[in-house]
Amino acid sequence: MLCTRIRDIMNSKGMTIQQLADKANLPIETVKNVYYGKTGDPKISTVMSIADAFNLSVNCLMGHCPHTHEEKRLLQYYRLCGNHGRSLVELVARHEATVSKLDREHTDRHMVPCLIPAGRINHGFAYTDSEVVEVSTTKPNAYVAIKIISNSYAPAYLKGDILLLEDRYPDHGEKAVFVKEGVGYIRKFLEEDGKYILRCVAGHREDIILEDLEVVECVGTCIGVSRE
Repeated sequence: MLCTRIRDIMNSKGMTIQQLADKANLPIETVKNVYYGKTGDPKISTVMSIADAFNLSVNCLMGHCPHTHEEKRLLQYYRLCGNHGRSLVELVARHEATVSKLDREHTDRHMVPCLIPAGRINHGFAYTDSEVVEVSTTKPNAYVAIKIISNSYAPAYLKGDILLLEDRYPDHGEKAVFVKEGVGYIRKFLEEDGKYILRCVAGHREDIILEDLEVVECVGTCIGVSRE
């Protein structure tokens, strides 16, 4: 029952009825009626005020909190702590959560083939002559990567950057890697006036304008950059 939950929480906090009434900004008679179970179905506004006074959600106050036994025990200890104790608990929890996140990211890494172009051809690279190595990534959709071997694509990409590609055609405005006649290009894909434009990401080379996408092969769409 709600009155039992309220009494248990008040006892754990060493709180009196008057203190609860003051903190919840409720008349003491209202709190007494709820505390002793005289009000079987209190107004939702009253329940919310009491929950706020306890720093709980309404669900938790009503006993519907979806916590495990261990979580409930931790919450009980946390509520019994003073400000110093709560600060220590939050500090430790934040640190452990960060470490766990890094561990998960490390575990979730997978290997993808990475192309290392042999050299530049005008504003592209020799796609068919690229060396292939393996690199690891946490991007789940990455299936292949390309390493930038010069600063020709600055400021968008710098030497040493590894572009991670997803196996799909780009949407308007996305960057992707295209191959035309054996030459690879890193371009922004645009659709304008019924034509397809492969715009240079560095901004100092001519755009490639196509009427038919079948003349180029899309290696993949850029979904991230790994910097060494």
